[in-house]
Amino acid sequence: MALLVVIGVTAAVTISVTKNDGDGEPAPSGETFGLASADDKGPANIITEDPSCAAWTPIIRTLSEEQKNGWDQRDRSTPATDWTPELRAQYEAVADAMVRTADQTVQLAKVTPHRVMRELYEQFIAYARAYSSAIPTYTEPDNDLVGVASATSNALTDICTAISFKSAAARAPLVGAPPDPTTIAKLTDPVAPQRFLMTADAACTEWIGTLQKFDKDPVAVAWQELDGNILASQWDAEQRKTIDAVIPLMNTLADEIQELGLRSDNPTLQDFAVLAAQYRRAYTKALPSYSTPDSYLAAVSADLTSAIADGCRTSEG
Repeated sequence: MALLVVIGVTAAVTISVTKNDGDGEPAPSGETFGLASADDKGPANIITEDPSCAAWTPIIRTLSEEQKNGWDQRDRSTPATDWTPELRAQYEAVADAMVRTADQTVQLAKVTPHRVMRELYEQFIAYARAYSSAIPTYTEPDNDLVGVASATSNALTDICTAISFKSAAARAPLVGAPPDPTTIAKLTDPVAPQRFLMTADAACTEWIGTLQKFDKDPVAVAWQELDGNILASQWDAEQRKTIDAVIPLMNTLADEIQELGLRSDNPTLQDFAVLAAQYRRAYTKALPSYSTPDSYLAAVSADLTSAIADGCRTSEG
C-alpha cells in the first residue's frame, strides 16, 4: 500500500557523530555559512512548504536517469576486483554523476529554512561522495553507503511530493506537536558535510530490531499487500479491517522510533527519528479518509528509518 519501514534501501536514487554541545548554539565564531536554517532550533515536524523543492526535483531526476546505465541492475555482492571493463565503466559513470549531484545539492542545503531538510541534503551529499570514493576498491558493505544516499534523497523527494500534493498540509494539523530536540548540532559548512554515523550509535541494534519486528508483523504484511490506489471510500469490509488493525501498530512504531531517537545524543539521528515518527502518525491519521497522496507520508517515514538503519550498518563496517 505504501512502503513498510524499509530497513535496507540500497537501490538507485531515489554523520560525523556530533557531540552534544549542551547549548545548541552556532559555531563559536558565529559563522552561519549562509544557512537559511541557522536559527531553526525547534522540534522536527511535518514540512508543509519548502523553497528548495523546486530545484531538488530536476537535480535528483537527472541522477536517477544516469543510474539506469546498467548500474541499477548490478549484483551488489560483486567486488571491484571481479568487475568486467563494462561493469567498471557503469560504476564509474554513476560515481561521477553522484559527485556532480552532491555538488549541486550544496546550495539547496543553504536555502532551505528547515534544519531537518538541511540535514537530509547534507547527509545525501556526504554519503553520495563516500560511495563514489569507495568505487575503486568496492566491496559489498560499501553498498550501504549508497543505501543512505538513496534513503535521504528519497526522503527529500517524498517530503517535496507530499508538499506539492498537499497531503502534508492536509494531515499535519491532525498530529500533535513533537518534543523539542535534546541536542542540536553545531552549524557546519554544507560544502563538506560529515557522515552522521561514523561510529555505531548505542541505539543501532535496537533500531534495526524494531524495524524488522514491524516488517514481519502479519498485520503490517497484510497492509503492505493492499492496493494504495484504492481510496478509503472504496474499501471493502476486509480491507477496512486490515486498516483498522494496522493503525495502532503504526502508532506504536512511531512511539518506539521517537523514543529511540530521543535517547541518542546524535542530533541528526534524533531529528530523523522524530521526523519519521511524525510522518508515520500523520499517515495513521490520514487512513480513515485515505487518498493516494497520503501514501507519501508513509514513504517519508520509511525513507528516514531506512537512512538510519543503513547508516548504522555502515558504521559497523
